[in-house]
Amino acid sequence: MKNKRSREKDFKIGILNIKVAPKDEEIDSAAFYTDILKRVFENDIACNTRGEKYMEFRSMNITEDKKIVYGKLMYYTVLDPNDWYNRDSKTMQKVEIDSSLNPNAKEGDYFFIPDAHRFCFTIKSNGIAISQVEIFMKYALEKIADKFQTVFVTRELREDVIERILSAGSLSKLDIDISYTNNDLSDDFEKLLDDDLKDGHVRNLHLEAKSFSKESINLSQSKVLSAALKLSQSNGYAEATIKERGKNVVVSTTEYPRNEQISTQEGKEHIAVFEKIMSIFRNGLQK
Repeated sequence: MKNKRSREKDFKIGILNIKVAPKDEEIDSAAFYTDILKRVFENDIACNTRGEKYMEFRSMNITEDKKIVYGKLMYYTVLDPNDWYNRDSKTMQKVEIDSSLNPNAKEGDYFFIPDAHRFCFTIKSNGIAISQVEIFMKYALEKIADKFQTVFVTRELREDVIERILSAGSLSKLDIDISYTNNDLSDDFEKLLDDDLKDGHVRNLHLEAKSFSKESINLSQSKVLSAALKLSQSNGYAEATIKERGKNVVVSTTEYPRNEQISTQEGKEHIAVFEKIMSIFRNGLQK
């Protein structure tokens, strides 16, 4: 009997950059991040992301070589037993609810690549929003991290929005907020700025630049601003006021999250995501 061909599977992922600092430099970085994520699952941490909505890890798998952590995320509603309206009696009541049962549940796949410090999750229409995953990851990791450590969870942003700001014909205002990186750098001055932040023990840096009246900020002549803007693609955010077609336009980079398309065989999704992420952030150099 011939083996059935594996089904092809196409899906899209969002990407979060995960950082915890400071940490012992003698500890293997990938093992550190794998352990902290594993402890979130083992401690059954659930996070109230908004209103009555909660999120948690439903399952967690770790490959034998510990290169990939993957499983299911759950997003659901926790009902308040107080103040229920009875239409028949026209009264307010308290009801008995089984706390183990939660309605409106949504499930999503996640993939964590410790070597790249990237947490990925499937993007679906009417699925779990990146903002909710971002809130959950920050809350959960802060529950596990040492009280003297700071957790950074930042969205990977599209390169084209950074280029849009860099190439703008007129730039009157630029706000940038960045933290130190995971060494995902290819530009010498980006590395110089990043090393300076690390050596100075700077948790995060906020820059605000404004042009003179009737002038434009010249990013090609400002190594500090251009390097900080490029760093914000993976390690923060930027907001710029540029002029397009004669009108001022405010560009907020967080509105342009980076998504990647994955095509693979069913059952090999975690391997395909690993290969995609390492092709972008291989050996700490963003491509």
